[in-house]
Amino acid sequence: MSEFSTSAGSEPSATGGRDASDAANPADAANPTAASPTAATPGRPDPAPTAAEVASETATSAEPEVDAPPAAVATDHYSKSANAETWWQAHFEQAAGQVIEFFAGDGISLEGKSVADIGCGDGIIDLGVALQAKPDRLVGFDILIHDIEELQERAATYAGVDKLPDNLFFATSEPTRIPAEDDEFDFVISWSAFEHIADPVAVLREVRRVLRPHGVLFIQLWPFYHSAHGTHLVDWFPDGFAQFRHSRDEILRKMRSQGDQQMASDMIEAFVTLNEITADGLQDALRQAGFRIVKVALSSEAVHIPVEAAHLPLSQVAISGIKLLAIVDDQAGLRHQPEQSGAEPSAPPAGQPRHADPTDEPNSDDPEAGSPS
Repeated sequence: MSEFSTSAGSEPSATGGRDASDAANPADAANPTAASPTAATPGRPDPAPTAAEVASETATSAEPEVDAPPAAVATDHYSKSANAETWWQAHFEQAAGQVIEFFAGDGISLEGKSVADIGCGDGIIDLGVALQAKPDRLVGFDILIHDIEELQERAATYAGVDKLPDNLFFATSEPTRIPAEDDEFDFVISWSAFEHIADPVAVLREVRRVLRPHGVLFIQLWPFYHSAHGTHLVDWFPDGFAQFRHSRDEILRKMRSQGDQQMASDMIEAFVTLNEITADGLQDALRQAGFRIVKVALSSEAVHIPVEAAHLPLSQVAISGIKLLAIVDDQAGLRHQPEQSGAEPSAPPAGQPRHADPTDEPNSDDPEAGSPS
């Protein structure tokens, strides 16, 4: 078991956490009902070009490309170069709020419950959830050591929080091992971590182990690898789809020759370790680990698909992210057995999402409203 790094108490705690590009989802800025930390979202594809613009681009396409420094995207909350306050707000307020609201859309409250976060990164989202949702205990797990002092300094500077709450803990985990007891948590959350996890099935099996029988798993993943900004490298390739327009060597060469080299080193590590999981691949991993998805919301926005990516399914290039709730699928072995005649359907356990029924009224809750990524 790994050494623990704890904050407000000594609490035991799998996976590499979210990197600097995994903030509140920029796709949601296209939704007029969504909250956005900035008025503009650099790095997003421009509006559809006019015929004159297309002709001009065609005429100049043969000109040699001139390298330029990384695009100025300092106000973009999903960019590595986002300023510290923008980054804080995107996670502490918006991302934490989305987690809470996605559960609340099914009448689920985290208050007084035990919650784990898998791949918690810098811990800002966990702090927001701990303060807003008031769980009895929230443990953030990550394979990286947590800088508790830095989190405390940020909390004081940007949120006026002088002391981390007593219900918040952090622990260092292993790539496929969560240092926690069986059936320890009521809920497990994960925000922008599963695109970085080398063995999603193994980690999800660990999640199932530590989740109580009637617990619920929340996963947010943005961006999927095949989508416009799936490389996480918007600072160097703001037009998107760099993974198809350029070879890996070209991408790495440009990053190493431009901009802050510590920033480049961090993002190269994030880029080369992406697992390229798709929405269908995530569903399959959940099934293999014994979970069943019961609620899902997809993120998508208008993009211009380059010829280099035209062969790919739209389900890959056009779906940039996902939020979902999943439960342990105890009925997997019984799924194909006929139901007993006259048997009444059982109600879901308290605290689990309500299963859809054809007679139900549509849920008025918009899971994407107010969504960062």
